[in-house]
Amino acid sequence: MNASANAYRPHTLDEYPDLTPEEMGRRMLKLIDSLKSFDELSLERVREVMRLPLHKMPSGTSHAFGMHLPVSDWYYVFDYDNDPQAPDSKGVLYRFNNKKESVDMGPVCAMDYGAYVKTLQGMGFQEREDLAQYDALHPYPRRNERTGLLEDPPPQFRRLPVYFFTRDNVVVQIMRRREADAPEEKLRHACAESITAMRFGKR
Repeated sequence: MNASANAYRPHTLDEYPDLTPEEMGRRMLKLIDSLKSFDELSLERVREVMRLPLHKMPSGTSHAFGMHLPVSDWYYVFDYDNDPQAPDSKGVLYRFNNKKESVDMGPVCAMDYGAYVKTLQGMGFQEREDLAQYDALHPYPRRNERTGLLEDPPPQFRRLPVYFFTRDNVVVQIMRRREADAPEEKLRHACAESITAMRFGKR
């Protein structure tokens, strides 16, 4: 499927009824699994596996396709980037966006975080806890009851909701997000906010 000459814009299920959020996710996983080496990632491979009418973006280094669910106002976008001037930026990204904060991800979470992880592990990807990322939190100074002086307590570290999986020289990064802040079952249900595949290790 080739992109039209029109400018990039989000499409809807009225135009592409088969391209649901979960179908796009399945194609993304199929593309990832097809890469026995990251060197095999190319625009031709992306077009062959994803079967999307990709648009060349104004930057000239990326090709993208986006969908919009008007009722929920969720957007989901696939992007292939390959900048010859920045080879480390080469990769594919599938992400969900919503202009509202803390909005329910249910409409785009039929294929949730657990489903992505199970599929990746079935492909031979290993979860890499050693690549986990942390944010340092610095609590307010506290007054020492003995000396009366303000002292800075040691920083606290919070694990960021980013998870990494590797197979050979391919690394997949998933940004996890709870489905919603309430009720309890949605608070505890993890969705995937974005999935990125890039080169792992040195060339």
